[in-house]
Amino acid sequence: MKKTGLFASSALLPLLVVPNFSVLTSAVEFKSIGPDAAASAGALSIHPKFRSHLKCPYADKWIAKGPKQAALELGLDEHGRKLQATMSAQGSCSYANTFSGGMTCMQFQGTAWTSEDMVTRCAQESGTWSAESCVDEVGGWCNKSIAQDKTESTAMVLSAMSDCSGSKMACEAFMSGTFVADGECLGSSSTNVFEGAGGPPAGVSSSSEGSWPGAAAAAASGGDDSAMKCIIAPGAIGAAHQAGFSKGYSSSCPGTPAQESPYMWPLSWSADTESQAMAYGSDDVVYKSRGRTFYMLDKNWKRSDTTYQEGLLRTIGQGPCEDIDEDFVEETGLRGCRKNQTDSTISTMIHREGLMYFISWKDDEDVKVGELDANKIEECTLINLAVIGNIRPDWFLDKRGDDTDVQYLGDQHVYYADGAIPKLVKQWRKKDFASQYFVMSMTGNPPNKLEKDENAPVEDDMHWPLILNIPGEGFGDDSLQVYRNHQLLDDSDEDLFKLIENYEAIDGTCGDVQMGGRDDNVVGPPVLDESESIPSNLEVDPMSWVSNQITFSPIWVAPVKEMPLSVGANAQDESASPSEKSVLQVSDRITVESCFDESTSSIDMSVHFHDVEPTSEGTLPWMALGYRPTELCAMTPPDGGSTPIVLVTHEDDAMPAAHRTELPPQAKAYSSDAFATMLASRTPLGDVEEYMDVSLEAPMFSNIGVDTMARASSSSLTAGAEDTVSLHFKQVVEGELDVMNLMYAIGMTSQLGSHVTRGCFQLEAITPCSGGISPVDTDTIDIDIGGLRGKDGQTPGLKSSANAMSSARAMVLALTTVVAAMIGL
Repeated sequence: MKKTGLFASSALLPLLVVPNFSVLTSAVEFKSIGPDAAASAGALSIHPKFRSHLKCPYADKWIAKGPKQAALELGLDEHGRKLQATMSAQGSCSYANTFSGGMTCMQFQGTAWTSEDMVTRCAQESGTWSAESCVDEVGGWCNKSIAQDKTESTAMVLSAMSDCSGSKMACEAFMSGTFVADGECLGSSSTNVFEGAGGPPAGVSSSSEGSWPGAAAAAASGGDDSAMKCIIAPGAIGAAHQAGFSKGYSSSCPGTPAQESPYMWPLSWSADTESQAMAYGSDDVVYKSRGRTFYMLDKNWKRSDTTYQEGLLRTIGQGPCEDIDEDFVEETGLRGCRKNQTDSTISTMIHREGLMYFISWKDDEDVKVGELDANKIEECTLINLAVIGNIRPDWFLDKRGDDTDVQYLGDQHVYYADGAIPKLVKQWRKKDFASQYFVMSMTGNPPNKLEKDENAPVEDDMHWPLILNIPGEGFGDDSLQVYRNHQLLDDSDEDLFKLIENYEAIDGTCGDVQMGGRDDNVVGPPVLDESESIPSNLEVDPMSWVSNQITFSPIWVAPVKEMPLSVGANAQDESASPSEKSVLQVSDRITVESCFDESTSSIDMSVHFHDVEPTSEGTLPWMALGYRPTELCAMTPPDGGSTPIVLVTHEDDAMPAAHRTELPPQAKAYSSDAFATMLASRTPLGDVEEYMDVSLEAPMFSNIGVDTMARASSSSLTAGAEDTVSLHFKQVVEGELDVMNLMYAIGMTSQLGSHVTRGCFQLEAITPCSGGISPVDTDTIDIDIGGLRGKDGQTPGLKSSANAMSSARAMVLALTTVVAAMIGL
């Protein structure tokens, strides 16, 4: 289970949002007030016929958390340039900030604002409008362009909780705006949207080499559309999706692992789709849908026309349903919705950059798949998906993004379509945040493979998507989706995606879907315990999973990493700890060494945080190790209470230091009071009774010392690693220790807030310190030839939630990257 805020997950939705399931309300709301009340009080006003276009756990809750508008909300004009805070101020709005608890001032800039517009907008924040501008001394402004010559500029006030770097991060990550430095921050923050063409906005995943696709173009063009391509969404969402503000993707995004791979999805294409969902433990089909999906991924566009839905849609916390299966609810405690779209009607969804539109057609009109006539539209609604764009065509080939992995499986023959057509397919498995996986089957033998006819149509050389196996991710049933009747699209097909412009040209409007009845003090997806989640047959099995990034790119060259083929107590293994600790590589960002010291009844632990770099302010981001009371991977206990954590912080003019403190539930709402309490209640770790031999190594700083004493020698795991921060301590434990349920996170800045990575793991059957070396990943070869990694001798005892905890099923990014929906999968 993943949560928001500290230790939160970094996206809000499943790895891939597929159009075969329901838009859901919060499972907490569903559980506490009942399915019918939840549907009426918290559900989005989307007609149930559109449910086939989305599979978005908690989308009802998160969609409402996003900004009001689309791509322009990053503070970019139509040319991709940043809007400065130099427009004339027409008025301001003072309101209580839901997330910080303090007062905030938003300034209305630009001559397009009318008094009525400003009063209406201010009322949406329950604020007080004034004809005057904001008067506070500020460190900068968070700009969001609403329309031409119409900008909202929120004052970013500096405090002990938020310096210039923190204000910039909050603006870009939480508010989907663009930070413009002012006052004290003028000398410390860049005012260029591309930060000197050195990187995308904060929180946006970049290419594998540390630069980002489009950087060179940004420098040359000053920020036109070409520079805004190939950008992927933040965190775990980036494992599958483009950013909502990306102007599209390319078959040759520089520096990406699948650059020019013949196996990535085509950029502009369409196909008929048929999906069938199967209940856990059975091959019986309980729900099916059909339609046709259209993509122009080079523009970040998608359209889905659904023509058929039938069966029992089983999901947790569904929105409105016209036909609830009461027997199923009573029998299982889960909500089942009977779908019966079998009358040849069509529902349409269009997703362009950060906005998703739902279109209903008039009953008395003859509507065809791919309909272009906007006069036939009965109703249109829209959802702002903020930073979530459409699927990226190389989503299944690489392991970019947070909390994900990929495994190339090779070739095999399968029965395709109606089961009568044998096909050779090339397959990949893609792991998601819930430790479940997708299986993508691509055409292995295109028609022109043997003939190599230079005059053959381009379609004869295409490796089309054929079959996609989709996990339920704890919120629904697994499903199989088949693609057939593929066709390439070109510029003449753009009208398929321009229904909205044509509808607005005849005075049609698309209402912005909003949700009422939510609790603004609760931020982040609720936690599901094991009894609430819907089991999946596509759980990652550690015995069968091998990290294996093979993309068939003719350009990308993977870094080569080698480890000894055999390690053990008598082997000279660089991964073995000289202090005879067991080694657990939890993720690429954290490694844990541990052993049990019987003489002191303590756990001797070293936690290594990798790839840690100082922020622009010269301080390290916060890092934390948390103690979970149960196996449930949750930020704080679902039944209330705080979580004890070890928090590493770095303040100006001070050394990085480790403290013991408590993580309160309010922290997931980004409450400044909660963060202040966490900092105020810190106790130096070495002063806490049950801790001893505490030390902290941060080699990126000279003369960095320790909290109490220096270790005699650093682990060979970190020898020479200038980007690794290592925390060492012994912790006294009472009685026999069977398991330690832990979690970790690394922050975006030195200020408490959202993270760049997080996860849960367990320490079990901890090795005695007097025992031999017992690395967890023994007999391991890690040769990254296109990402190949094999493991054939894993020692039991220590296990990571990334591979072994089926209880970790939650969603992702903190408040920030709200909501998404896309691959027409």
